[in-house]
Amino acid sequence: MSQETELKLYIEPARREAALRLCQQLAGEQQPAELQLTNRYFDTPDLRLREYDMGLRIRQCGDDREQTVKLAGDVIGGMHRRPEYNAATTSDKPDLTLFDEDIWPDDFPLFDIQRELDEIFRTNFTRQRWRLPSGDGMIELVFDEGIIIADANQRSLCEIELELQGGDLSELYKMARRFITRVDARVGSLSKAARGYLLANKSALEPSTQADFVRQQTQDDVGTGLYRALTYALQYWQHNDACLLEQPTVRAVAGITDGIRLARVVLQQLMMLEVEVSDHIVRLEQMLGHLGWLSRYDGLAELTAEDGAYHRALKQQPKLHEHIMEQQEHAVQMELVLNLVKRDDYQLTLLELGELCNRQPRHEQLMQVPLRAWASQRLREDWQQVAEAFTRERELRPEHYLKQLPLLLGSLQLGYCVGYLFDEEDRERFRAPWLDMVRGIREIMALKLLREAIKDTDDVNTERLLNWQEVQLESLLYALEHSRRSALKQEPYWVI
Repeated sequence: MSQETELKLYIEPARREAALRLCQQLAGEQQPAELQLTNRYFDTPDLRLREYDMGLRIRQCGDDREQTVKLAGDVIGGMHRRPEYNAATTSDKPDLTLFDEDIWPDDFPLFDIQRELDEIFRTNFTRQRWRLPSGDGMIELVFDEGIIIADANQRSLCEIELELQGGDLSELYKMARRFITRVDARVGSLSKAARGYLLANKSALEPSTQADFVRQQTQDDVGTGLYRALTYALQYWQHNDACLLEQPTVRAVAGITDGIRLARVVLQQLMMLEVEVSDHIVRLEQMLGHLGWLSRYDGLAELTAEDGAYHRALKQQPKLHEHIMEQQEHAVQMELVLNLVKRDDYQLTLLELGELCNRQPRHEQLMQVPLRAWASQRLREDWQQVAEAFTRERELRPEHYLKQLPLLLGSLQLGYCVGYLFDEEDRERFRAPWLDMVRGIREIMALKLLREAIKDTDDVNTERLLNWQEVQLESLLYALEHSRRSALKQEPYWVI
């Protein structure tokens, strides 16, 4: 068994010559070994290997064949880590019994899967490989160029892999930065196998737009817990980034935005513990500025949603409804986002946050504190700020709710990072009215946009529509007032 640790970077085919020149510059006088590789990937018709997060292939180079199974691993900021097992073979079909039986999970139906194995897709590519001395080992630098084939479907393959073989991790990241800044490389989160399954229509990439609670462990210290949360945020972000590149959608952009916000919350906690991450936070703030159009889009989408509170009434006003639909369409700035994700600073941030998760720098005295005790204190301090912002004797006006929304969202995201440590029922009871307030505040934005749309539409019913909008707003504020008072009465779930 070997532990594959490699950083994957995608290269635009138009930049292949520049990428190859850079590879040769890094290698100095060493000339590359060139290999013609054919890889056939196998699974059962019902994808049982995929269910176990396993990949199985036979690689052929000349007359030599080797079968490989890769077990479940992880991807953090383009760094792929998976245990892999290899066995020489002379067959065109894998034989799972050639692997040590101890590698399989206890419930793994080995012989059933063996009987049903079939080729799903294949990759054919030319590999140019350099082995560069580094530390006590080396970094294997490879440039792969070819195609992925699934039945009649094909897609090009052009990428750099930097595999750590006992070498210096910091040198590997230094090389990766040069590929990003000099040849516009992109951090790669999808393996060749993952892209093959997509091409074969055996899997789908769906955006994630609802974060889960990070599965923290009660025995962890603060450092371990925060870097686990940062890893989750980065993986969430990169999953949606991959979705965007496969098929640009507003949902994918929303998922990227949520991942960036969650990463920012974790970095803010690390900065409080004297980890130098201020430059990363500044970059994330700049990215969120480019994604600010989402709030306007979401507000307009609230008005037009068929299951929303306003759709039926607005459909009875064709001119106004058409105007809002046009505004919603114009709100989308997909080209801006697609340009953003290609930029060096965006790609470098993904890379460097991945490096941060791998290195995990820490101020030992501050970060060896038990995570649960620290989380209890931080949640209490954070909640006190939120409670102060929303505690008023009189009813709050729309402007105040809108102003405090970022503070409330940050607090709820901190809960995603460490809330798993506490009782689930108490946690959900506490968060429910605050989440209601988030939905209500976003609806305020929708009604604000509705008022603008009514004024922009030349309609004889303008005055009546403005009065109707005012009634809707007052009704919403009444509901928000109820949620606010309920939220402030909830018992904190983090009391130890």
